[in-house]
Amino acid sequence: MTEFRFDQWLDLYATRVNMMRSSEVREMLAVAARPDVISFGGGMPDTRVFPMNQIVEATQRVMLREGHAALQYGSSEGHVGLRRHIAAIMSEVDTAIGVDDIIITDGAQQALEFIAKIFISKGDTIIVEAPSYVGALQAFMSYEPEVVGIPVDDCGMQTDILAVELERLRKEGRQPKFVYVTPNFHNPAGVTLIEERRRHIIELSEKYGFVVVEDDPYGKIRFRGENEIAMRSMDERVIYIGTFSKIFSPGMRLGWVVAPKAILEKLIFAKQAANLCSSSFSQHVTDEYLSSFDWQKNIDDLVDLYRERCATMISALEEFFPEGATWTKPDGGLFIWATLPEGLDSGELLAESIREAKVAYVPGRAFYVGVQKNSSLRLNFSYCPSETIEEGIKRLGAVVKQQLALYRSLFKGYSPGKDKNKNKK
Repeated sequence: MTEFRFDQWLDLYATRVNMMRSSEVREMLAVAARPDVISFGGGMPDTRVFPMNQIVEATQRVMLREGHAALQYGSSEGHVGLRRHIAAIMSEVDTAIGVDDIIITDGAQQALEFIAKIFISKGDTIIVEAPSYVGALQAFMSYEPEVVGIPVDDCGMQTDILAVELERLRKEGRQPKFVYVTPNFHNPAGVTLIEERRRHIIELSEKYGFVVVEDDPYGKIRFRGENEIAMRSMDERVIYIGTFSKIFSPGMRLGWVVAPKAILEKLIFAKQAANLCSSSFSQHVTDEYLSSFDWQKNIDDLVDLYRERCATMISALEEFFPEGATWTKPDGGLFIWATLPEGLDSGELLAESIREAKVAYVPGRAFYVGVQKNSSLRLNFSYCPSETIEEGIKRLGAVVKQQLALYRSLFKGYSPGKDKNKNKK
């Protein structure tokens, strides 16, 4: 009798398919589509407040003036006009580049995929933050690397631990291919890598010969303080990834990579193999939008809105979460990283939260490699209005307290700690 298998092509797939996993963040978007659920799961900007009339006008101008070009294939490197704007944006973080130092990608995610493709062979060592952006982990893991995670604290990746790990790897004869960091308003932790540690990573890259990959989707979404210097401005060998998804439109699917010429050439080869070029239409419309309108004011308005929503979420956490819970207080970006009292697992709690409270979030385990249980969770504050944020955190807090009471009843004598709401800065 022939054995029945749901996937009859299982024996034909490449071995790397075994490393591919569905994104818990993407799955959260499906939950978020339910009208009865308050979702803190996605990393979505609030497109409902975008300047629709300006985007319509930019589109009309492009179609009337150069529609034939906008509807045609473009170069693999990307539209020159848009790359000029990117060079100007990069100059704001003290990074002097020209259009030939840039290629346009389908969002930052495609850039991560290309970097993985040109650097990682099976069994190679790469280094990431722990926790780290789940989309980057997905892109990297399909190429079957050995992943070393370096813990993150209030000041970003702990580079003293990184130095120890690098020396250990050297003694084992292992050469890390790259170190991946999200230095500004980290996803998921919300923290910012301080300048001292940025420079330390650059120094370590010179000593140990790895590439630094600087992923910066949130740098322009700052609520407080001064902009940090870009790592790319410290060392021209750094690969810098940017995106228009947070400062213009995720639906345009446009990002960019800045890299040394030799690396850029390999990235262009990967681009040509993947999709030849990014959407000419999206690039022309984005170029027109940046050329014709006060897009910086639009970003400033978004920042004001997100600042208010972030403050609302922190205030609600302080009011409704139990003693022993902690959370980060970001100076920008889209996320707060909350940690539940000891004994609670955010992954196990999620089903209860959706069923009982109609609130969704992303469990902390999604942001690690090989971690099955974790007490942390990522909360997005950029999409929901303030009143919805307050209601959602109130409901979620009630579920957390209920589960905590159940845990205490099972493990008598448990105490979450003496310092109430001793939160990270």
